[in-house]
Amino acid sequence: MEDSPATTRDYLKLHFIVFMWGFTSVLGELIDLPAIELVLYRCVIASLTLGIILRQRVLIAGRDRLQLLAVGCLIGLHWVLFFLAVKIANVSVCMVGMATISLWTAILEPLMLPNTRFRRGDLLFGFAVILAVAMIVQSELEHWVGFAVAIFSALVAAVFSILNSPFAQRVRHRVIAFYEMAGAALFCALCLPISAFWLSDGRGLDLQPSLTDFAYLVLLSVVCTVYAFSEYVELLKRLSVFTINFANNLEPVYGMAMGALLFADHRSLGTSFYVGAIAIGVLVLHHTTLSRRKPVAVN
Repeated sequence: MEDSPATTRDYLKLHFIVFMWGFTSVLGELIDLPAIELVLYRCVIASLTLGIILRQRVLIAGRDRLQLLAVGCLIGLHWVLFFLAVKIANVSVCMVGMATISLWTAILEPLMLPNTRFRRGDLLFGFAVILAVAMIVQSELEHWVGFAVAIFSALVAAVFSILNSPFAQRVRHRVIAFYEMAGAALFCALCLPISAFWLSDGRGLDLQPSLTDFAYLVLLSVVCTVYAFSEYVELLKRLSVFTINFANNLEPVYGMAMGALLFADHRSLGTSFYVGAIAIGVLVLHHTTLSRRKPVAVN
């Protein structure tokens, strides 16, 4: 399906969204709640905010509603794994594990979307990012569990991004975000027993955020979710899933900078970590330059 070509403004908006998503890992570190409870609050606040904004305009066909709720469950799983990786390892390690999303997208997008071909260039870019990540992992083996969780989170993110692409062509972006946030909240609510019995070290559920935590949750929900997630869906009309997810590889750069500034994560990271992260940044910028040379057809 052809859409209007992407503009410079679209690419600038994309990178601003990626920056805000990099900030979510910092907020995850600041909020003193377990991963599942954190994501539950995030999605409930986001869906309520979107419901207030949209009101009657949230009404869509029943089949689309169920499918979007199902995609929302995948988003909930992705976010739970994302914040779990932050809490197991640290902000920087989580963000670099997420860099594998580009390779997952290059492999899965042609398999999941009709009329989409395997693009050798995308696969090469994806593998190059994996090599950069491998360089980082080699020097940070003590964080391998956090890396593994973040990599699985990236796989789930690639899947729901690809599933969102067809919806973005025919359903309003904020409506998509509303139903998907509701689905993610439902997923987290169903997962609360897991948090209580297996992830809490015997403390049970933690559903009472402090005032500071609640303020961070509102920031996370309204700015990094209602705005950033809705605008990401809107960009799917003009940018390919791979282009968006490849730009997400800049999250390690933003996340590292903020993690180092706020939590001194850099003290536990070796030289290979920074070399790999710089390589990721160069690859993303080069791919963005190539993408802008001709309009992107979204299938």
